[in-house]
Amino acid sequence: MKTLRPLLLILFFITAHTLAYAQQLEVKKLAKNVWVHTSYNTFKGTTYPSNGLIISTSDGVFLIDKAWGDEQTEQLLAWVKDNLKQPVRMCIVTHAHDDRMGGITVLQKQNIAVLSSAQTAQLAAAQNLGKPDSILQLNQPFSVGEQKLVAFYPGAGHTVDNLVVYLPQQKVLFGGCLVKDAKAIDLGNTADADLSNWPNAIQQVQKEFPKAKLVVPGHGQWSDQVALTHTLYLLQQHAKK
Repeated sequence: MKTLRPLLLILFFITAHTLAYAQQLEVKKLAKNVWVHTSYNTFKGTTYPSNGLIISTSDGVFLIDKAWGDEQTEQLLAWVKDNLKQPVRMCIVTHAHDDRMGGITVLQKQNIAVLSSAQTAQLAAAQNLGKPDSILQLNQPFSVGEQKLVAFYPGAGHTVDNLVVYLPQQKVLFGGCLVKDAKAIDLGNTADADLSNWPNAIQQVQKEFPKAKLVVPGHGQWSDQVALTHTLYLLQQHAKK
C-alpha cells in the first residue's frame, strides 16, 4: 500500500492536469491573418469544442463569435494581446445561442463592439443573452482595414437567425453551427432548428460561395466544401427517420 499510494497521487495529478488543460482555449493558424479559436464546454457529461475566428487587420483585430464562456473569452483576449499585440475592435456573433454570444459583456466591458443581425439581437434579448451594440448589414461586402468580408444570411437552419461569414481574400468560409463538420454523425442540437429549410440554407451557401476552399464549422474540425455536402447528407438521413 505504501508503494501504491504515491502512484495513485501521481495518476490523480496527471488526470486533473489533463482535464484542466482540456478546458483551455486553443488557437491555430488557418490562413494569412486568420486563426481558429476553439473553446470547450461540458454538456451532460460530454465535452464539446466550439470554433470561432480571429482576423488581424491594419485596423486591429475582429472576432467571429466569442469563446464559450466568460473565462475562455478572457483567455481569447489575452491571446490576442500577447501574440498579435493589437486591440480587438469588434466581434460578429453568428446566432443567439450561448456558445456564440453568452456573456458578451466580457467584450463590451473592454469597449469591444458586438455586432449581430437584427434578428439575433431580438432573440438574444428574449433569452437574456445580452444586447449587441450594432446591427450588421447583411449579404453585402464590407471591409475592416484591408480585410474584406461578407456576413451572409442563407435562411433558417440550425436556428432561424444563423449567419455565415466569408473572407474572400483567404477563401475561408465560417459556416458556424449551420454547417456540421465532415465527420459528424448527427445534426447535434436541433432544439431551435428549422429542419425543413436547413437543406435550402446549405444550398444557398454553396451557390453564394463556390470559391471557398476552407470551411469552418461551429463545432469540430474544419475542412473544405465537403462539410457542406456532408451536412446535406445528414439532413437527408434525418428526414428518413
